[in-house]
Amino acid sequence: MLRKFVFVSSATIATMRSPLFAIVWIAVAVVGTLAQGQGGSDQLGEITFEELQDKQAAAAYFGIGAGYVGGLWYFPATDISANLVDPYKMHGNYTAPIFASGVSGFLTLSLVGNLRIGFEALSGSSSHTETMGSSSHRAAMELSSAALQLDYAFPIVRGLIVAPGVYLGRGTLSFEHTSGPTTIDWPPNNGNLGQAVTSTLAAPFWLVRPTLSVEYALSGYATIRAWGAYNVTAMGSWQENSITTVNNVPNSITARGAIVGLGLFIGLFRSE
Repeated sequence: MLRKFVFVSSATIATMRSPLFAIVWIAVAVVGTLAQGQGGSDQLGEITFEELQDKQAAAAYFGIGAGYVGGLWYFPATDISANLVDPYKMHGNYTAPIFASGVSGFLTLSLVGNLRIGFEALSGSSSHTETMGSSSHRAAMELSSAALQLDYAFPIVRGLIVAPGVYLGRGTLSFEHTSGPTTIDWPPNNGNLGQAVTSTLAAPFWLVRPTLSVEYALSGYATIRAWGAYNVTAMGSWQENSITTVNNVPNSITARGAIVGLGLFIGLFRSE
């Protein structure tokens, strides 16, 4: 038994030393390495897909809130001053911009990506009073609008988004002139009051406002917005004192123009 055992062992060793066995051994090692490499590639692919999922989750955004907005409305002041007639001409020229402020709110429709819907209401005015002799004259202009918001939020980094969109709505451009005595005594028989006279000239307009907003979440409950836009308007019918229709008003008397502003919103916000 001992001799047989030694014989087998010697044959095995001799076989291992043969070139054919060496070639077979190398081939088996190469195939095993390739198989292991294929398995590693599959695992790498799985990791890459998971990382992509993590990146998509990290770009998740949601926001719902309401707050205060204010901005500078650059209406065509030069054209208005050149074409407006008495008594609505300001004593001097109208100057742009005017400060317009109001409220805004929005909601993210998560079922449609980061699409947001909302609303906004703005108003602003400017006025000038001049005294001539014993009478005073005040000229004023007011811009107001209410619009629906539709935009899409693109997360940039944690807490920061960029949202291009558009606002669609209606507004009013109005001019007012008031004149009356600068001072008057209280009459014993109430016979001398009511001498001040006010006239208004106003027209509604349709509003389309392409907008770009940049927002940063201060926390999960507050965010700030910086925004810029351009108001494209289509003026409606002009009326004086809400009773007389005024025709052939110059097209240059309009509410179109750029607007830039800031906003502060309170609500629930997530941008990771």
